[in-house]
Amino acid sequence: MTEAPPLDSFDQASLEAFTSELVAAGFEPDPDTELRCWTGPAHPALAPLTDAQQMRLVIRDGWPEIFPYIFAEGIHANHLTATGYVCLWHEGESSQQWATLEGLFSRLIEWCDAARNGWDPAGLALDAQLNFQSRASVVAAFDLNTLQIGGTGTWGTFHGKPEPIGRVALHPGGPHKPNELRGLWFCLSDLEIPPRNLEELLQVLPRKQARGLTQDLASRRHGDPLQPSGSVDLILLLWHREGIPHPLVLALEGTGDDASAIALYAGPNDKESLMLRAGPDAALLADKTVALLGLGALGGHVAVALAESGITQLRLFDGDTLLPENVVRHTAGHLLVGAAKPNAVAAVIADHAPWTEVSSTADSPMTPSKLGLAIAGSDLVVDTTGGGAATRAICLTAQNSSTPLVSGALYRGGAIARIRRQGIPGDTPILERTSAPDYVFIPPGEDDHLTQPAIGCSGPIHNAPPTAVLAAAALISQTAIDVLTERLELPDELIDIYRPLPNEPPFECIGRLTHTIDPTLSAQR
Repeated sequence: MTEAPPLDSFDQASLEAFTSELVAAGFEPDPDTELRCWTGPAHPALAPLTDAQQMRLVIRDGWPEIFPYIFAEGIHANHLTATGYVCLWHEGESSQQWATLEGLFSRLIEWCDAARNGWDPAGLALDAQLNFQSRASVVAAFDLNTLQIGGTGTWGTFHGKPEPIGRVALHPGGPHKPNELRGLWFCLSDLEIPPRNLEELLQVLPRKQARGLTQDLASRRHGDPLQPSGSVDLILLLWHREGIPHPLVLALEGTGDDASAIALYAGPNDKESLMLRAGPDAALLADKTVALLGLGALGGHVAVALAESGITQLRLFDGDTLLPENVVRHTAGHLLVGAAKPNAVAAVIADHAPWTEVSSTADSPMTPSKLGLAIAGSDLVVDTTGGGAATRAICLTAQNSSTPLVSGALYRGGAIARIRRQGIPGDTPILERTSAPDYVFIPPGEDDHLTQPAIGCSGPIHNAPPTAVLAAAALISQTAIDVLTERLELPDELIDIYRPLPNEPPFECIGRLTHTIDPTLSAQR
């Protein structure tokens, strides 16, 4: 028999102190486990939940940064696996409450109290998948609004389409193609303890539904999971608790009496679920329209960030085509090379923020009439063209139409980013700032030269690093949201210095400048 390796601990002294506490509490190490597994008397808090007289504790590599496992048999509760693992902390927990036996038992007492008196419902949906006896790192993507699931006590069919990269998409109705999977959904009322294996699933279903599912399981002819079996391949169990839907998606494997279930990651992709990650301003941005001109490296990232933040109307303008060299810094990748940049960015937005309606125009409007049409009716204009002539034309058009504008660009090879705002009461029009003493002048540098000419193109290559592009795009997006939400917490001009420029005040130190700094610093103008 191969001996277990010694525990890989970050703090050997802490580990020895903890194991000494275990010994004092009546625990003994299991043979041949190198002090990893310990068995001892069940904590009194477990008595109302199980008749078991003993409990097990498993210390894991990474102590004390990684918490130990506790196992107790005979318990039927949430936050507990079928193998008896008591889920006290989530992976990544940093409290180190478990570093002493007193702290570990204190958390166990809290768990036992919740098991008897009720859990916070927020974590139970995820817990259903995590506590299932067998799990797979496959995502079941679905929109509950379109799956046509009925009310409590009903059941129906759906089908699954296996997709690349560990995903299966769930759709309403039965399968239409030979490679599609047949699924059954069951809708229950409040389910106090989700099932942890197929046997428990059958027990929570109404008798008639359990009998029908059993017959379907018996008729499976092929046992590989996520492959058509000739019968039922997927199960979606849905219940509601305090108005919150809790799904559990299972893939079946095996045939006949050997059939079992594997829990998949439930991946709701409806708008409401996705927008939980859009940030707290999503509701304020939902009815806003933004016209964005310039879809290069900066503009592409800004467009995607604004869409992800909740903007529902985006107008994109750029006359360039996405080339292979662009994708090093661009939000769009090689699969979109050859597309007009606005169309490429629109495709990325559709993949990230499907709630955003995008109109993309493969043109860079440079006349008053075209620019006027481009920004008409928008709540904000964003200029990321990076070109002096284009920026001046956009500033004039926005000013004449009284439309707020945010303009952002990188300078000096990406060492400096400047984001300017106009159109808010108190803002100095951008084109008037060259003569205003309290705005910082960014002088050209001797290093403002091309790293190399672009092949087959007369346009310059600005070798700003991707980190500067991302940082500037984030600040442009933050400034745009600041305007759209009407918080106006940012000044009308920001300069971020990513790489210091020696002997060129005020750019000698990394940091942020605003137009409120000492006006004498701009005397070099």
